[in-house]
Amino acid sequence: MGIQKDECVNNLNCCWKPTDVIGGNYCYYMTQPCKGYKVVNIEKRHNDRVLIANLELNGIGCGLYGQDSNHLKLLVEYETKDRLHVKIYDPNEQRFEIPEEIVPIPESEPITDDMLYTFVYNKSPFTFSVARTSTGEKIIDTNVPGMNTLVFEDQYMEISFKLPQDPFIYGLGEVVDTLRRNPRGTFHTIWTRDAATPIAENIYGAQPFYMEMRNGTAHGVFLRNSNGMDIAITPGNPTKLNWKVIGGVFDFYIFLGPTPSDVIAQYTKIIGRPSLPPYWALGYHQCRWGYSNLTMLENVVSEFKSNNIPLETIWSDIDYMENFKDFTWDSVNFPRHEMKNFVMKLRENEQHYVVIVDPGIKIEAGYHPYEDGVNRNVFIKNSRGKNIVGRVWPGLTVFPDWFNKDTLNYWGDMFENWLGDVAVDGIWIDMNELASWCRGECVNDEETNSGVQSSQYVGDQNNYNQSRKLRNSPYKINNGGIRLPLDDNALSMDAIHNNGFLEYDVHNLYGHMESMITYDVLSKRIRKGKRPFIITRSTFAGTGKYAGHWTGDNWSNWDHLYMSIPGLLNFQLFGIPFVGADICGFKEAVTEELCLRWMQLGSFYPFMRNHNGLDEASQEPYLWPSVAKISRKFINIRYSLLSYYYTLFYESHKKGLTVWRPLFFEFPLSKSSLLIDKQFMIGSGLLLSPVLSSNVDDVIALIPPGLWYDFYSNKFSYNITNPDGEYVNLSAPLDILPILIRGGHILPMQYPELTTAATKRNNYYLIIALDEDEYAKGTLYLDDGESIDVGKNFTYLTFIVNDDTLILRCDIESPHKKRLYKREENQNEYNNNGYNGYNGYNGYNGYNGCGYNNINSKLDKIIIMGILKNKNIGRILFNGNYIKEYQKANNWIIDDDDSIKKLTLYNLNLSLNQSWNLTWNSLL
Repeated sequence: MGIQKDECVNNLNCCWKPTDVIGGNYCYYMTQPCKGYKVVNIEKRHNDRVLIANLELNGIGCGLYGQDSNHLKLLVEYETKDRLHVKIYDPNEQRFEIPEEIVPIPESEPITDDMLYTFVYNKSPFTFSVARTSTGEKIIDTNVPGMNTLVFEDQYMEISFKLPQDPFIYGLGEVVDTLRRNPRGTFHTIWTRDAATPIAENIYGAQPFYMEMRNGTAHGVFLRNSNGMDIAITPGNPTKLNWKVIGGVFDFYIFLGPTPSDVIAQYTKIIGRPSLPPYWALGYHQCRWGYSNLTMLENVVSEFKSNNIPLETIWSDIDYMENFKDFTWDSVNFPRHEMKNFVMKLRENEQHYVVIVDPGIKIEAGYHPYEDGVNRNVFIKNSRGKNIVGRVWPGLTVFPDWFNKDTLNYWGDMFENWLGDVAVDGIWIDMNELASWCRGECVNDEETNSGVQSSQYVGDQNNYNQSRKLRNSPYKINNGGIRLPLDDNALSMDAIHNNGFLEYDVHNLYGHMESMITYDVLSKRIRKGKRPFIITRSTFAGTGKYAGHWTGDNWSNWDHLYMSIPGLLNFQLFGIPFVGADICGFKEAVTEELCLRWMQLGSFYPFMRNHNGLDEASQEPYLWPSVAKISRKFINIRYSLLSYYYTLFYESHKKGLTVWRPLFFEFPLSKSSLLIDKQFMIGSGLLLSPVLSSNVDDVIALIPPGLWYDFYSNKFSYNITNPDGEYVNLSAPLDILPILIRGGHILPMQYPELTTAATKRNNYYLIIALDEDEYAKGTLYLDDGESIDVGKNFTYLTFIVNDDTLILRCDIESPHKKRLYKREENQNEYNNNGYNGYNGYNGYNGYNGCGYNNINSKLDKIIIMGILKNKNIGRILFNGNYIKEYQKANNWIIDDDDSIKKLTLYNLNLSLNQSWNLTWNSLL
């Protein structure tokens, strides 16, 4: 893997042995590993659901990077039938652990008899394994030949898991790489870092979670630890996954699935379910660094309108600020009173405005955010107790300390004083890794120009903790792929947060905590009662509860177009489904063809935003006629699917499901699907196979088993019977991104407009794709699109097709649940005096039957694909009644295919405020 001798011996603690074999590996794990620890006593509590053991050093210890702890404690908790907690810590040494209010600590649930796992340990040397009860297979096994069983030193911990020979590992982030982690050699570093998306290096987020697929089942592992770490997947006999962590404790949560979706639901249950974004956030967003004055913003908005391209939200980068200072408006280019009018006009047009805020506060006399923060003592300190100095866009800066209880009020006051009557709709938080352009603390000089400045490193200040080597930790994680110092483009590791927490331990939490604080401020002080819209660059486990994410400063090339797919899929695993990449790329000039294909794909990103960098060529989609045409088409497709997307986000918020999905989530028994990261599912009903290279007009795609229908023509396409799926060639000219609808699914859709609000007011239609049993199901979630109390006033509809009948049910978690009725028992209350969808019927004595009582839109069309050709479609029945007037008006069309029929019903005007059923296979 290109490892040199010094790195092999000194950093990896391995053996070096040259070989004459071409391409052979010189670096080997030691053959006589440390003996680790032994179990000296063990105690079981709570009906054997809790196991506590004392571990003692087994011999003289390893002494790899410091002195070994002599005594450890093992805590094993059988928390639920599908979640196991294993914690190893030193009871005699206070080591940093993530506070519960930052990442929750889950509680155990009532015990059941159907536990999905067993836990087994070996006394000497201490190892443990976790096995599935259904098969006996060990999914976690720390008894790995040739590896240290357990190392626990002050600034270095190590443990290894045995893997299958060819493992399928996903997750561990944030990284720009393939979806499946390379089984032939992955060396992944977790350390949040301001870096412009280099391949296979640590970047903005810290996500110590992975999922493994094995024999058609999934399990997940979360290490609840915020310190820097390396995770290596190394081939051999056996293949192994090796954790090397430079602080904290081993605090593992193991999720038994057994499906991939189960694993993510189990994971997000403990870290926090993703928030439901406001409905408008699902629209198209336009941004760039370089919209340097208000006139440019107004012109962009105008150009979208004149080109008839939907635009939901216009954004401002740091251009709007006065000298890049937070909580200011440039009085010349973005005068406050004119910004107020601009935002009001956007609001009148049902459009939105989002601005950026960085954490760095400029050191400047008379600058209120700085002086007020100093007076409140809310900034991070250096080891001498002074405000630590960094450098970002405005020059020398200080940084809010999110651990300080007074910072919440400070942050809220800054937002209130700044925004006032300029009612921005959302906040974009950047540079929160935490980034600083000095290596460690900056020299406190008078230089305040923006940009990367050279500076003298102040040096390690060990007054706070003499025993730890903070800047140059004994084990150097592979920061930046070349083992950069931890403070490279970051604060000094001895910087002190409130409660005495060191930057060394909490660096990876900064962006996550900023998201938490900003969410609190927006929801309680700025947009009271409404869901905050926050996009953050840096993330940790649980950030999805507060913010969405964009994948950072990508590049305008085909590789990054492709890499956006595994990047977004990874964040579905991390519990942050509202995620997107900069469409058309942030860095370098984009070509017309690339931007066209990127607008196609980006139209299906969960978060859709076109954004590029300062001084780069403009890339608004209206600049090329071809791109404008494609953008109109595909943003309209997106808007027609908004209700489908919104329902998926609700189900993510409520149940922990994903929005985008790797194919193996839906087809875990397909071995081929485990390798796919150039295709993806949206929910369980749509399969997309985008073009990801230049000058091609087709795509070779894996089609999983089942019936599939073409999205554009609504016609039958494939019946795949091979359980592994089949590769097919899909036509993909410039105006097509291949989309297939999966049999067995119902898509709720609406007629698109230029804004999400206008689209939301339009009528609905259903696309029903029957499976081989002529069955289909779909759901639709409806609310006001913005209230923060999700679930207090809403409707959750279920559509089911069975036996040639479409049934609408609204009996799930309605606020009026106790008053639900079975509509089929009251069919006689309907009459057929002029069929109009019974829009005058309002349920029983005014009760609307479905909870959220503001569903003015009707269901006016239904397309049913997959009816067997031998079926006789005679009369159309509504709630068992023949609708003579409807059929006389010829409001339905039957299309025959080779073996199936498609039935389209028009002008239905059906209410969504009560349950009903519609039957189409009845004899005349």
